[in-house]
Amino acid sequence: MKKLILLTLMTFSAHAVELKFIGPCDEDFIMKTEVTEDFPNVGELTIATLAKFNIPFKGSSEGLASAFETPTGAAAIEKISEVEYRAYGWCFSVDGEAPDLYPHQVQVTPLSKEITWTFGFARYYKGEWITQCTPAFTVKPAFLCEDKP
Repeated sequence: MKKLILLTLMTFSAHAVELKFIGPCDEDFIMKTEVTEDFPNVGELTIATLAKFNIPFKGSSEGLASAFETPTGAAAIEKISEVEYRAYGWCFSVDGEAPDLYPHQVQVTPLSKEITWTFGFARYYKGEWITQCTPAFTVKPAFLCEDKP
């Protein structure tokens, strides 16, 4: 009987997930909030929270193209040289792990504690994609951070 009661309490207990966004120019969070509503996946939780706080964004539960007015498309590509580029965008992790899945494919479970979105880049060098999701603040790209303190 004790096990049944404990399971019931766990099922109906409030679950909070911390949602954070790290922008392109600084490792400090540009937004951090606690989400107590239930969402089936990272994508739906993210989009609903951005909408709730009137944060400008482009995307859906399947992916975040822009948030906080970050550039998209050609405007999000930085040419370093004739053979090197950085393509910028949003990457996410759950409890410090970056899944190889789209946000709508990653469930939010009672064990989920923290979802972090980081504005990062993939590095293209001599015909190959070498890295992905490197935080942009590590290079502070001038076209994004020039006017920022």
